[in-house]
Order: sequence, then C-alpha cells, then structure tokens
Amino acid sequence: MPKTEQGKIDYSKDFFKKPAFLTCSGQLNVEQFCIGIGDVYTFGPTFRAEESNTKRHLAEFWMIEPELAFADLKDDMDCAEEYVKYCLRYILKNNAEDLNFIDKFSAKGNTELLQTIVDTPF
Repeated sequence: MPKTEQGKIDYSKDFFKKPAFLTCSGQLNVEQFCIGIGDVYTFGPTFRAEESNTKRHLAEFWMIEPELAFADLKDDMDCAEEYVKYCLRYILKNNAEDLNFIDKFSAKGNTELLQTIVDTPF
C-alpha cells in the first residue's frame, strides 16, 4: 500500500481513491456449513479491490458460489452444467415473449440456440 511522506496511506493511488471497507464473500462462512449439512451455495455481492478499468473486470458484482462436500472435478462440472441448463430452461419457459422480441430485432435463432444448449450434453 503506497504511503504519504507522513507515513499514512496514500489513497490517491488506490483503486477507490478513498478508504473503502469491503466485505468478504459468504463463501468463507458457508464452507463450514457444507461439511456439516452437505451441498450449499451463497448468492451475494463480491468485491474486487484491485484496479482494473475494463468491461470484464468489475469492482462489484453478484456471484453464485456453490460448495459441494467431497466433490471431485466431474461433480463440479456436472453442477455447473445443470445450473446453466436450469437457468436456460427457466428463461425459455418464462420469457418467451422477450426471446421472440430479441429474435425479431436481433440475430435470428437465439431461442433455438438456447434450446439446443439445454438439450445437448456439454
């Protein structure tokens, strides 16, 4: 952390340019629950404190963080696939009007593409 000549933190060189008090993600707490009660997840805000002024690297965003007890890589991949497909099935079922609008005024075939993703193993 850069310091001023007086030995204090130089916030002018910091990402937020002022003191910021960021929370940790809920994942730190939910890991203990996972061992005790099985598969769990958190959904909440996540913060980054490093400077990055790109479209792909936000300072704050919301994230789902699953914790799977005694899982291996295949279990993790299966969980991710099922979650993506669950979200797409929900969109296809509950947002048909919006999807039709997007298909009409944007690239055609978006609805079919989403259905193909749902129907095809990763």
